[in-house]
Amino acid sequence: MPVAEAAPAPPRVEPSPSTAASGWLARALPGAWFPVAVFAVWRVAQAAVTWWLGGRLVEGAYTYDGAHYLRILHYGYWHPRPVMPSHAFFPGIAWLATPLRWLTGSDAVTVHVTASATAVAAFVAVWGVSREWTDERTARRAVVLLALFPSSVFLWAFYSEALFIALGAGALWADRRGRRWIAALCFAGIATTRSVGILVPAVVVLARVVRTRRVDRWAVGYAAAALAGLGAVLLAMWVQVGDAFAFMGVQQDWGRSISWPWSSVLQGIDNLTPRYGTVMVPALVARNFDLWAVGIVVVAIAYVAFSRRPRFPMEAWMLGVVMIALALCSSVLASFNRFVLADWIIYPAYASLLGRLPTWWRRGAMGVVAVACALTAYALIGRFCVGRFIG
Repeated sequence: MPVAEAAPAPPRVEPSPSTAASGWLARALPGAWFPVAVFAVWRVAQAAVTWWLGGRLVEGAYTYDGAHYLRILHYGYWHPRPVMPSHAFFPGIAWLATPLRWLTGSDAVTVHVTASATAVAAFVAVWGVSREWTDERTARRAVVLLALFPSSVFLWAFYSEALFIALGAGALWADRRGRRWIAALCFAGIATTRSVGILVPAVVVLARVVRTRRVDRWAVGYAAAALAGLGAVLLAMWVQVGDAFAFMGVQQDWGRSISWPWSSVLQGIDNLTPRYGTVMVPALVARNFDLWAVGIVVVAIAYVAFSRRPRFPMEAWMLGVVMIALALCSSVLASFNRFVLADWIIYPAYASLLGRLPTWWRRGAMGVVAVACALTAYALIGRFCVGRFIG
């Protein structure tokens, strides 16, 4: 009996570099197009409102704290100002922007490219860790809530919030996915963004030890990475200022000192009708939102701690506490809306909470949240545009 010949194999088509790249991204971050798309819509909307209100689309990104980070970018901590010196701020965002400043020589390009890159990374990281903790639908809702949060205006400014969120959420995401080296690098980076950054890896290490009941090599590695990042900051301050802990001694210039949390809340209430000469008084809309932000973060932390459907990992509520505790115990409530923005566990928390509502209740609640946040954001951008302090 004759044997049928096998059909010739089809010719192999080599993928083009662009196709291969997109395929790699799809495999590495399936679904990441959603947070990137939300970021793009959010950024265009923020720019449009800023332009509509007559704001400065370029220079506005480095006012207030942004001016301090810009000074660090140019001069480091050398020759500090006598009042409100820049060594009150950690240099992570300025260090990240330094190579681009060398290449372009432009403050505007450096600031906006760095701010945009860290902001899109924050959107993707919040989506990624939310999906690991919950599910895709909740993760997408969390990203939308991040974009709607009124203080998200600071994500396109030359502030540390976007980098802090990206590295913190990114580290938790990488750890859950088993990408330990990426998590360690994120922990080293977050320790250079702000003083509370060292507490994020500390919480993860503690949770890891409690969960496994032993100190494994990655618990040690995470701690070492975080200490290396903090050590770099302390070394820079010691060399350039003469005091490794110089950032602690200048907080009084901003009216901050350690206090009970209710003292800060009472000070925030006093800020609604401030006396002449009071330090750190933001625009009225921000003063009100600072008080609202207290409730927003407390409810989110409580939900994450006690939720059983879904059950969040123990580090979620612990992170929620440590990322806000220092700001809440600083005797001054000003800028609290910005600190709550950076306490990124609130987004998966409220996304999950909304997801538990019946369909029509959920849609109605999202509509109310969207309108309230949009109006508040419009007011905050308006004050920010005209050079009024909001956080």
